[in-house]
Amino acid sequence: MANNIYSTIIDLLEKRGPIPGEDDQERLAYNYLDAGHVDSINMIQFTLEIEELFGVVLTPEDTISEQFRSVRGLVQIVEDKLRADR
Repeated sequence: MANNIYSTIIDLLEKRGPIPGEDDQERLAYNYLDAGHVDSINMIQFTLEIEELFGVVLTPEDTISEQFRSVRGLVQIVEDKLRADR
C-alpha cells in the first residue's frame, strides 16, 4: 500500500510542477513545502485532494506538523490514518 500512497502523492505534486530527485529516496526526502512546490494558496486544494483520494481526514495538527512537510512524512501520515481506520 505504501508504494501506491507514494505514487499518488508524487502524481499530485507533479501536477504542480516537476519534482527534483533522480530516484525514489531523493523524492521521499523532498521537502515540498520549504521548496515552495505547494504554496499557501494551493495548500487547501492539495490537502482536499489527499483526503478525497485516500478517504482520510487531515487535521490541523497533521498539516502543521514537521512530518507533513516532506513526501516521506506525508506518506507516513496517510499510512497511519488508513491503519487506524481498519
